[in-house]
Amino acid sequence: MTEVAYKFARSLDRVDGELMKACYWDDAIEEHQDPIFPELFFYNGNAWEFVPQGMEGFKALKATQHRVSNMLIELDGDTATAECYIWAYHVAEEDGVDKEGILGGRHHFIFEKRNDEWRIKHRSTVFDWNQNQNASAIWSANYSDKYKGKRDTSDDSYNYIERAKKA
Repeated sequence: MTEVAYKFARSLDRVDGELMKACYWDDAIEEHQDPIFPELFFYNGNAWEFVPQGMEGFKALKATQHRVSNMLIELDGDTATAECYIWAYHVAEEDGVDKEGILGGRHHFIFEKRNDEWRIKHRSTVFDWNQNQNASAIWSANYSDKYKGKRDTSDDSYNYIERAKKA
């Protein structure tokens, strides 16, 4: 279940809709509201139907990083409830200025095990705080693109382990 939560975070940062869908059962529910743009980003419905909307929203961002920690899981047979802390970093352009949105909160999960596989049956996000400011990142013009994270499946994380096995 922890691995599913980590893969879910990866799906957001790599804008990988197929990975996001693979974290949910096809009848799962996704429930959340964005604290910065609550009118624009509210969803409570089928998780698989949310994926295209979620991916479009993440494509509009210049950078993201989601961290998952403090995972508490209560197992009850083939179901489990869980809470984990999340920290999310987003960079978006507003009126020609890059802005950083930093959010802290918690995911609440209901997981179900079907055919020996755990996936999300319900996910709700509760935000505890957010911070918004002008972005301050500086990237050197000489920084190699090879070492910069990609916001799609061309990111090195998708092939690094396979390359290492062959070495």
